[in-house]
Amino acid sequence: MLRLMIVKIIRWLLVKLGRGGSLPGNIGLKMDSQLLSRFKMPKHVILVTGTNGKTTTSNLIVESLLASGMKVIGNRRGDNLREGIATLLCANSDLHYRVKADAVVLEVDELTIPRVFDQLPVSAFVVNNFFRDQLDRAGEMETIVRKIESVLPDYRGKLILNGNDPNVVRLADCAKQAEVLYFDVKQCAVSLSDSHEASEGKFCPRCGGELHYDYYQYSHIGQFSCPRDGFGRHEAAVCVESIDFNTQTMVV
Repeated sequence: MLRLMIVKIIRWLLVKLGRGGSLPGNIGLKMDSQLLSRFKMPKHVILVTGTNGKTTTSNLIVESLLASGMKVIGNRRGDNLREGIATLLCANSDLHYRVKADAVVLEVDELTIPRVFDQLPVSAFVVNNFFRDQLDRAGEMETIVRKIESVLPDYRGKLILNGNDPNVVRLADCAKQAEVLYFDVKQCAVSLSDSHEASEGKFCPRCGGELHYDYYQYSHIGQFSCPRDGFGRHEAAVCVESIDFNTQTMVV
């Protein structure tokens, strides 16, 4: 309790000085490396990760839950490392570590997932996409995918995957105890029959055979399947279609 009080006081002082940031959480984690696991979380704890679109996706989820009447907290400015997450939870809990919300939505950096996944009771895990990005920090994309695969064998919550990215779909094979759900975007006016961009999804992660694409949205994102083993064939829980760019409307 004393450690949490110290963190809260530090954050209060920073807010009074017109400053934010993750310093309070950084100090809290230095005092207690298991800080995240101390919090009594609400029923709904949603993590969002991937190379692109984490902030947008997590904020859309927050707005959707708020519109349903729930009290929701989230790291809406994108403080997606452990220190930022710790700061958010400290700021929104009482001195008994009870988080005061109906749901918590957290954007989480891909490399940070293994460091927070086992300390939080995750009810839903959303994965957007994987691209080669920040190679000096993250290394090859395969390294990131394997780190995330490592947390999934014992996961029993909802695993919500971008069904148009083979590098994301492959996560389902490691999550035998999870409830796997897919979201897809159907062919539209900007879809292509061929991709001339660098592609990270040419081959099946199961058998190594070349994937067949019905269409591409961009890069390796699109409708794909493996002719050998059927990898990529699934029924989407949520599907976007009939996209009209002129009227900015779509059917979900």
